[in-house]
Amino acid sequence: MKLLLVIATVCVVTYAGKVDPSLQIAVENGVTDAILELPQIVGQIENNPALQSLSGAGKVSALVATLQGLTSAAQAPLVTVAKSLDLETEQYWASNIILVKGLTLEKLLTLANTPGDFTLREQHVVSINSNLRAGRDLSILQNPQWGVAKIRAPEAWSITDGAGAVVGFMDSGVNLAHEALTTGYAGAWLDPYYNTADPTDQNGFGSHTAGVVVGRTNGIGVAPGAQWVACRGLNHQGSGTEAALVTCGQFMMTANPKPNVVSNGWGGGSGSTWFNPVITGWRNAGIIPVFGVGNSGPNCGTIGSPGDNANVVGVAASTDTDAIATFASRGPGAGGLLKPDFAAPGSNTLSAGTGSNNYVTMSGNGAAPHTAGAFALIIAAHPTWGFNEAYNALAANAVHPPLADADKNCGLPTPNDFPNYVYGHGRIDVAAALGL
Repeated sequence: MKLLLVIATVCVVTYAGKVDPSLQIAVENGVTDAILELPQIVGQIENNPALQSLSGAGKVSALVATLQGLTSAAQAPLVTVAKSLDLETEQYWASNIILVKGLTLEKLLTLANTPGDFTLREQHVVSINSNLRAGRDLSILQNPQWGVAKIRAPEAWSITDGAGAVVGFMDSGVNLAHEALTTGYAGAWLDPYYNTADPTDQNGFGSHTAGVVVGRTNGIGVAPGAQWVACRGLNHQGSGTEAALVTCGQFMMTANPKPNVVSNGWGGGSGSTWFNPVITGWRNAGIIPVFGVGNSGPNCGTIGSPGDNANVVGVAASTDTDAIATFASRGPGAGGLLKPDFAAPGSNTLSAGTGSNNYVTMSGNGAAPHTAGAFALIIAAHPTWGFNEAYNALAANAVHPPLADADKNCGLPTPNDFPNYVYGHGRIDVAAALGL
C-alpha cells in the first residue's frame, strides 16, 4: 500500500503544474495576479502544410481560427479549475497563456496541483525604450525633417508616398487630434488600459512614433500617404504589461484593416522570449515586425528584447552624421545573431506632440519608426512583396558609413566591415531600396 501511495504521489507531481519561486514569494507579499503559461502551439501552425499553402486574408482567417481553437481546447480544463477556486481568468490565443486574478497562496498551490503541463509565473512588464529628450531643438520650418531626408524618403515619393499601406502602433497610444495624424487614421483602435473609444496619448511617446512614420505635416513623416491603426500597449506612465501587449498583438492580426507593418518602441532585457509566439503569428499573418533594439549603449551585447528576436527587424539609432548614437544598444544578439538588422535616424527627431499642432524633439525614439515608414513605402510600391523581399531590398541597398574603431569592438561576423553588430546591414536608404 505504501508503494502504491508513493507511485501515485510521484504521478501527481510529475504531471502537475510548476510554480515559479518568484511568483510564490510575490503572492506571499500580496500580489494577486499571475500568468499561467501552457506549452506554445505556434510550432503546429508553422508545420501545418494546409495552412501554409494559403495566402492573403484566407491565410490570416485560418491562422486566427486555428490558434483560437487549439489554445481554447488546451486552456479549458485549467480555466474550469480556476473558476472553481473563484479566480477570474482572461484567456489569450496569440500566446498560449491565461491571466489569473484573485490569487492567494492557498489558491495558487491548489491550482498548481492541477494535472497538466503548465507554469505559473509573474507577468512580464516592459517599458518605453528610454524615451530620451533631446538637448537641442529642431526647427519646425525644416521640411522634410532631417531623418526623413537622410533615408531619402522624398525621392521615394516620386514612386509612392505610402498610399495603400497600413502601419500599426502599440506604444502609449496615438494623439488622434494632432494635425499630422488625424487624416491618416484607418478606424481601428483598442485600449486595454482605459477603454477609450478613440485613440489618445497622454504620454507622447506613441504620437511621436506615429508622426515619424505617417505624419502628414511639416515633413515629419516617412510615409505620409499610409494609414494607421493602433492599440495602447503601454499605459500613460510608459509601462506595459504582458497581458496588454499580447492583447494588442492579437488585435493587429484581426484589425480591419490589418497592418502591413507594426512599429514598436518598447522592450526589456536581452534574451526574453515571452512575446515570441505573437511575433511568429505576425510573420505568418504577413505583418512585418519592427522594433527598436534599445538605448542601453555604448557597450556591446546590449540589444534588448524583442528587438533581439531573429524574426523581427531590430533597428539602432543613428545621428545626422551617420554615426551610431552613443546611447544606442549594440550587438551581437544571442549566439552571434546579427543584431541590429539596420541603423536609422534616431537622435534629435522632431515629430508630433500631445496637442493639436505642437511638435516635440526626442532622441531614442526614431530608429524603428523611420524603418517602419520605409517598409510602408516599399510595400506600397510592391504590394505582393513579403517580409523577405522587402528586407532584402533594404539590406542590399543600405548605406555603409565609415566604421570607427569603436564600432569594430563588438566584432565583425564576416571578413568585411558590413554587416556588423553596430549598424547591421547599414543605415537604411529607402529610395535606393526602390531602385532610385
